[in-house]
Amino acid sequence: MANFCINCGSRVGKEDNFCTNCGTRIDKTDSMEKAKARKELKRVTGGRLSYNKNFIKMLHYYSLDIDAGNAIIQQVEKEIASGQIKVGGVEYRVSQLMPEYKSKMETEKKKLKMIDEIFESEEIQSRIKECDIGESQINSIKDNLKGKIIDERENMSEYEIRNFIKSELKKMNRAQREARIAEEEARIAREKARIDKEREIQRKIENGEGGYCSLSCAYCYEEYFDGSGSIVGDFTSEGYAEYRCSLGHSASQGEFCEYYR
Repeated sequence: MANFCINCGSRVGKEDNFCTNCGTRIDKTDSMEKAKARKELKRVTGGRLSYNKNFIKMLHYYSLDIDAGNAIIQQVEKEIASGQIKVGGVEYRVSQLMPEYKSKMETEKKKLKMIDEIFESEEIQSRIKECDIGESQINSIKDNLKGKIIDERENMSEYEIRNFIKSELKKMNRAQREARIAEEEARIAREKARIDKEREIQRKIENGEGGYCSLSCAYCYEEYFDGSGSIVGDFTSEGYAEYRCSLGHSASQGEFCEYYR
């Protein structure tokens, strides 16, 4: 069975006495011991995908779910890999971790309940209204807190949780104000560009440099109308579409054209 070098982590074969990458001597006795311990772990738990009955009973007894079961197996696997646990200690370590994980889960549930209660408190509700924060943003803060407490295992006190929520609300409020300012600046810039364009168009019209293409424009009139005086168009997958003239104008839009005559 292949193993890994304890010095550099390179894969080594069962026949190798030295690591082919760094030259470290392979302790086959240690590798065999770890292999036996992993086999014992599989016997005790049944594996991550198919638990044995005794392991399932233990999980149920301590009110633990599948995620907790996998977490226990992963922890024992790490301890086997680091040499902390030998074959004889695997079953005892699994049973030892059961109440520990039960205690962790109960603590996590209390913290999650605390988060919901803090969000419902008058102080935080008042801050949410002041900051004009929506439901999706509130859920985002909750998810971040749950990640810290459950995934990152941070032991946050009620005081720390409250401060974290206040800080996140403040950041979101500031981001919203900056977004509104940026949006208003963009609107003003677009309005200025529109006015400038209209002024330029008016200047060109006054100088005889163009006009608005519409039903009266010679370029459009010659290309849009059929014999009956109707605008030429066609049906497409998206509905009826008018043809555009060679200048790219739709007769119904009345677009400004420098080549208007």
